[in-house]
Amino acid sequence: MTALANESVRITATCVLVDVRDSGTTGVRWAAACAEALGVGLVVHAGPKNDPAHADIAAVLAEHPGLTVHVEHSECTPGRWEGGLVVISRARAHAAPPLAGRDLRDVVVVGGSPAAVACRFGVVTAVLDAVGSEGVLRRAMAFCRARGATRLRVLMRPYIKAADSLDAAADRVHAACPDVIVELVRAVRSVQEETRLFPSDLLVVSGRERGPAEGLQPAARAALHHALCPVLFSCS
Repeated sequence: MTALANESVRITATCVLVDVRDSGTTGVRWAAACAEALGVGLVVHAGPKNDPAHADIAAVLAEHPGLTVHVEHSECTPGRWEGGLVVISRARAHAAPPLAGRDLRDVVVVGGSPAAVACRFGVVTAVLDAVGSEGVLRRAMAFCRARGATRLRVLMRPYIKAADSLDAAADRVHAACPDVIVELVRAVRSVQEETRLFPSDLLVVSGRERGPAEGLQPAARAALHHALCPVLFSCS
């Protein structure tokens, strides 16, 4: 893993937060690798100190000896870590769909195939929707840099005028990440079909609401229910 070198595509997370009781070892392993790649610390919210699951978590964290880890033992979910990238499970996301824009923190829902969770495909997919596309592309580029992905797929929702926007997106990626291959998806394709046909390590969508109290945008809702990989909901 390599820390981000280009400030223009840096994710501004101050830390990565994960709850052991929600995400288990899979979520903690993903969060630890993400924090190491981004060059930030990891905050682990754990249960009672005598919880037997902590032995497994300690083994996961031992894989990242250089990572700064802060462990909290309490009954409440941490809310004081402003600017943190929050990692949650697919089950928790379905129970309470993430709206990252509410507290200005990006949310990653960890789930999907073991290969995707382990970042074995070397591909990040950005889905540009009506609101928040700039933030989505910026975070997708940042994760390509951080996690060593070699390809970035850019999928645009069918009701957006795609041609000029896709070309502009490609120019931005080429300028910031010249070693990343950009694949522009000009075909009208659903998020479900895209992730089934073209596996990715991470799907980046906008976590911003369509309007006040209107909930997630179509691409974000589809990703929450159908993506076969971790999904990052961008707050900007």
